Amino acid sequence: MYNNMLICCFCGEGRATFLENEILHAALRCPLCGEALTAVGASLICGGVRRHTYDMARAGYVNLNTHLPQSGDTAEMAAARQTFLRNGYYAPLADALTRLALAHAPGTSLLCDAGCGEGYYTEAVGEKFAAVLGADLSKYALALAGKRAKRAGLAGKLLYATASVYALPLADNTCDCVMSVFAPIAADEAFRVLKPGGILLTAAAGRDHLTELKAVLYDTVIPNDTRRDYPENLALLHGESLRYTADIAESDIYPLFTMTPYFYRTKKERAARLHALHTLHVTLDFELRVYNVYKKEE
Repeated sequence: MYNNMLICCFCGEGRATFLENEILHAALRCPLCGEALTAVGASLICGGVRRHTYDMARAGYVNLNTHLPQSGDTAEMAAARQTFLRNGYYAPLADALTRLALAHAPGTSLLCDAGCGEGYYTEAVGEKFAAVLGADLSKYALALAGKRAKRAGLAGKLLYATASVYALPLADNTCDCVMSVFAPIAADEAFRVLKPGGILLTAAAGRDHLTELKAVLYDTVIPNDTRRDYPENLALLHGESLRYTADIAESDIYPLFTMTPYFYRTKKERAARLHALHTLHVTLDFELRVYNVYKKEE
């Protein structure tokens, strides 16, 4: 049992900390020294000699990124992603991820969403797990995710943290599932934190994803590159494609564009073409894969 109470030195009264989930408490590690982290009030303090301390932001996430520059979604991209996703266009993808996690993970103790963004898929899949860590380098996306978790009443079992997918603040062999949705896949790091039999669950754009959006922006439409390279320590358990079409409402077209890589690559005069559209019929094409760590000893 972990001591999750901050005791006042004057009156002796206790106050619950922000992290009361014992599974998360046992799994978290200091990104600087690797020692266990203990929640004290609104902070995480490591058990090492230097007592490294990480404070919980008011927005609902803790900063465990110690040396990497701020990256990931900008404030504009994070807001656009939240605006678009809350209208349900990608709900079938969230449902598919949940189904695959429950079908293939060895348990539902701890989920890590590596590159969680604003938390849409984290919450959808994490609802079925006892504890969830969402890691991302965008403080803007995590601020939205943290506020969303509070509103949904999930803050007790879900922790968002600024952290790299290549340096997750977790102990070895702790996760049932590591999820990577439209994010860099750090397979070696997933191997480290996964339990024996644990799974890496990935989702990426399929060949024809958003073809119609690209046709508005560019004179020549090039299909998405779907080649994937993975280290030898991951074995493919299952793969499937999810493909459907959707009519994007006028108010959601530009947020969709803003949350894609095309936002950075497209000249303003071409992007302006989107403002003339009243609706956009698009193909949504996803590739889902489930890998497990077959070389890890039971």
